[in-house]
Amino acid sequence: MKDLRVALVGLGTAGHTLHLPALAGLAGATVVGAYDADEAKRARAARDWRVPVHATGDGLFAAAPDVVVVGTPPDSHAEYCRRAIEAGAHVICEKPFASSVEEADSILADAASAGVGVAVNHDFTEMPIFRAVRDEVRSPQNGRLVFVQVWQLMDLPPWREPGWRGRLLQRTLYEAGTHLVDFVMTLFGEKPVSVQAATSSCGVREDRTDALALVTLEFSGGRLAQIVQNRLCKGETQYFEVRADTEQASIRASFGGRARLLAGLFRSSRPRARVEWGASGLAWREIGNHRRVIGRNPKSPGVVATRRVFESAFDAFRRGVEPPASGRQGRDVLEVIAACYHAVAVGRRVPIDSREVRDLATQRLGQAP
Repeated sequence: MKDLRVALVGLGTAGHTLHLPALAGLAGATVVGAYDADEAKRARAARDWRVPVHATGDGLFAAAPDVVVVGTPPDSHAEYCRRAIEAGAHVICEKPFASSVEEADSILADAASAGVGVAVNHDFTEMPIFRAVRDEVRSPQNGRLVFVQVWQLMDLPPWREPGWRGRLLQRTLYEAGTHLVDFVMTLFGEKPVSVQAATSSCGVREDRTDALALVTLEFSGGRLAQIVQNRLCKGETQYFEVRADTEQASIRASFGGRARLLAGLFRSSRPRARVEWGASGLAWREIGNHRRVIGRNPKSPGVVATRRVFESAFDAFRRGVEPPASGRQGRDVLEVIAACYHAVAVGRRVPIDSREVRDLATQRLGQAP
């Protein structure tokens, strides 16, 4: 099987710490070029990863790649996705996929016309602990999924965010919230029926920000999901926590180091002891006080997850089918997040399949309504 020729656009944090490490030694793929406008970033990539670098986008596309990985800030995603598609290359784009739903639809339409595929690096869904939750939720022994909670607690308010993130008026859901929304939708296997949301700076600052976001997603059959992002938390950072309740069990995951020895009654009349260990995250199934570990993250879970996104996308591109982490899913995540911010603005429940949500298609990422 001929190796796919892979080119990278953008050598910032994602390109240097995720994309290039994930591609290193990946069977069936050869990096034929990498481009960034920053000379220092090009030099770092050439030195650390021994890849050909280009000072212009034209030079990169002259290398005739089969796949282009786009890792630039979101406002330039559409430009480079279209350039890749025009060159006949498949696309793997960083999240958030595009600057608006309309822009995402345009990219997908262009790709369909050109006969190439589009994937989005929603890598958290492919981390071992979150894959374990997804697989366990789908196991017949657990019955139907009825309720999901995901939350993020950290001390990083919007006004301290660096780079493109700090320039967005609405940022919390469009940045890390993309992972949370995508994973919830992956667990339910569908878009929500409606959304409700509230955001606040909780009086910490007078200007309107979304340092804290509370979202309720309603899915078919009256099933619910709740997303909480608290960027004002002074306690222990919890970057991505999940509880998925099915009819028969509760499936949980905690992203980040976990090493605890617990002893006590645990709300039971019988003393118990429990050891929890996961270097970069742990997933488990629980019924009452009984827990069974179902997954652990490796040392570099982001690289492992991105490599899996790449592998599944490459396989789909070769077979001419839609990749698991598809551009369509990336587009739908953008639509749901836009609906969440609209729900904040109007102060009520917003149906996803409604004219008002369709009218949000042109609203650009991070733009206040």
